[in-house]
Amino acid sequence: MKSVSSLDCVIEISEKINIQNPSDEIKINCSNSESSPTIDIEIKKSKINNRIHLTCNEKQDIKATINLQIHDNATLEFIDEANYEGATDIKMNTIMRPNAVFEIYRFNKFNVSTKNSFVHNCDLQSNCIFRDFNFSNGSKEMSNITKISLNEKNSKYIGSGVVITDSTNCKNQLDISHMSQSAISDCSFKTVSRGKSNVTFKGKVFVDDDCSDTVSSQISKGLVMSDESKINLTPILEINNDDVVCSHGAASGKPDDSVLFYLASRGIEKSDAEKLYMQGFLSEFLNKIENVQMQSKARDYINQNC
Repeated sequence: MKSVSSLDCVIEISEKINIQNPSDEIKINCSNSESSPTIDIEIKKSKINNRIHLTCNEKQDIKATINLQIHDNATLEFIDEANYEGATDIKMNTIMRPNAVFEIYRFNKFNVSTKNSFVHNCDLQSNCIFRDFNFSNGSKEMSNITKISLNEKNSKYIGSGVVITDSTNCKNQLDISHMSQSAISDCSFKTVSRGKSNVTFKGKVFVDDDCSDTVSSQISKGLVMSDESKINLTPILEINNDDVVCSHGAASGKPDDSVLFYLASRGIEKSDAEKLYMQGFLSEFLNKIENVQMQSKARDYINQNC
């Protein structure tokens, strides 16, 4: 297990759900249904940051629902560093009360022959901040769906996803709904598609008619590393208020030959040059991760999987 202190809560999903919870501010109830366990979590305000590590029996199929409620002024870091060998079907439902802060970090590796799914619905109330970071190498059939509702004033979502894959159908969907004034969303997605991979990203931002002072940014970029690999990036904006600042962009293509030529001229082998190029491409948005330890983990993940 990685980066776990004696003050951290650990939830292990195996044949039964095992919990190590030293914190009085984290309340957990669970059903140990073999087919589809449900985990209910409540987070209360604490003098130190609450942290939960999700682990599992990495060789078995995993199906679970996590219901998470973060109370007023509470903070939570949720970390998943599992290498999933079996199929997964994980659903997370999160409610953030006023002034809550939630950070989720997923650094996952998957089996190239499995089907894997992660669905997260998150509702934010006033002055909440949700930071959402996902790093994945894909699987045979991969689906990541995140739905964000910025329901009250001054709620904020910051999200960044990285997919590095060789042979997978990887579908990524992000829906952000601005349902109140003065909310902010900032999303970035980057992928490297190699071999016969097919990676898609569909990002939708909806702004309701009574949502003045909305600020939203969405950018998605893809790097196609072979003739057989594919990337499809689809940004969608639905804006019903004129007093907003919204932007989006999407671009994909092959590496810049002039850069690879320059690296080769410096004596760097082609495979190493391509690796350096991919690492630089994927590292563009790492500064969004304010947590120094997690930013280091993200950089290591990119360097190890390119």
